[in-house]
Amino acid sequence: MGETAPEVKPASPPEWVTSAYLETILRKFEGDKDLHVTGMESTPVGKPGEYLASQLFRVTVHYRGTKRNETDGGEGSAKKLVIKIQPDKGVMADTMDGTLFKTELKMYGEILPKMERLLADNERQVPLPKCVHVSATPQPIIVLEDLAPDGWKGHDLIESFEEVKPITIAIARFHAASFYLSKNKTDFEEFQTDLFKNKHPVLEWMFGNNLKAFIESLRTWSGCERFVEPFERAYADYCDRLHDIYCCKTPGRLYNVLNHGDFHAKNLLHQFNDEGGIAESRFLDFQACCWSTPAIDLYYLLNNIVHYKVKAAHKEEIISFYHSEFTAALKAIGYLGYIPTMLDLQIELLRNGFLDILHYTCFLQFRFFDFTKIPPEKLATGQVGNLGLESEEYQTLMKSLIPGYVYKGLLE
Repeated sequence: MGETAPEVKPASPPEWVTSAYLETILRKFEGDKDLHVTGMESTPVGKPGEYLASQLFRVTVHYRGTKRNETDGGEGSAKKLVIKIQPDKGVMADTMDGTLFKTELKMYGEILPKMERLLADNERQVPLPKCVHVSATPQPIIVLEDLAPDGWKGHDLIESFEEVKPITIAIARFHAASFYLSKNKTDFEEFQTDLFKNKHPVLEWMFGNNLKAFIESLRTWSGCERFVEPFERAYADYCDRLHDIYCCKTPGRLYNVLNHGDFHAKNLLHQFNDEGGIAESRFLDFQACCWSTPAIDLYYLLNNIVHYKVKAAHKEEIISFYHSEFTAALKAIGYLGYIPTMLDLQIELLRNGFLDILHYTCFLQFRFFDFTKIPPEKLATGQVGNLGLESEEYQTLMKSLIPGYVYKGLLE
């Protein structure tokens, strides 16, 4: 019999996150200098290393204060928080210098409050997490109100056009606010990444290995032999292609917005109506925000938030709906300059269509896994390979799309 894998102990908040520390934070947030923390309990969110750019904890803080005593009968109150700190384990922690967490600190500390005020003042609110505390010193930390008690829940891929509207509205307004602020003395050019320019090793893990596996599988697909060479050319310089997409100064770029940058289903929360449909959506986690083409977030929306069948049926409607809301938000804000047209947006999507290809070749394949073919020991350790490439449904889908990729010049 094989040896039993050692049990991974749940992570705990660092020693410096004490009752006294949280008391100081809550006194300022609640505006109550007499607030006193009486206890706290914490629960880790996810396994150690599961979150790439931060480690999360849910914390319930029990406290008494002058303001609360008037309404709680002296019984005290409890506030549920989510605490984010830099991770000490995981792919990003092992290979990066904390850049992603620094980005999120700036977003919560400076940019998101600006956006929220601008949009709320013009009746174009975007539901954003309520930040209780953000600081880079003495230790980097972000403290947010926990949304779970108010009924916000995660969800898998969105499976209808109507249900994708709330998150499309949210990202369109987010983009519009950044576009407006960029014309009014807010410099977003520091929101750039050198991952692709420096060919960071993490890219091989995220893209290179999966793209290579796709090409090897493509060689065996009947009728697709002639498409192998274009994909091989793209694989040879995929980092350079990604750099051009994510760089804000790429020649020919028509306009930039601040992208969420990690816009996928796991970074969304939703409110549901009585029928179980999505009524409202919001996005979380701002560590990958990037000043660049809106194609980045839109391809994530189309490929990693909505089901591929919804994209097939409603792609152009979703893009049109996004652009209408983007335009309406800018007009409501009072922007008087040139507003990028639908043609401008479509050109950006076409010019940056290689990202669409990467999503389908590197990520979508994992939606077609037959888990019954994976040995339990490999499933337990995450060593699942690229079994999705063997799916007949996935191959049929890709065979219908690949000619368009080639004929549009997206692999040149």
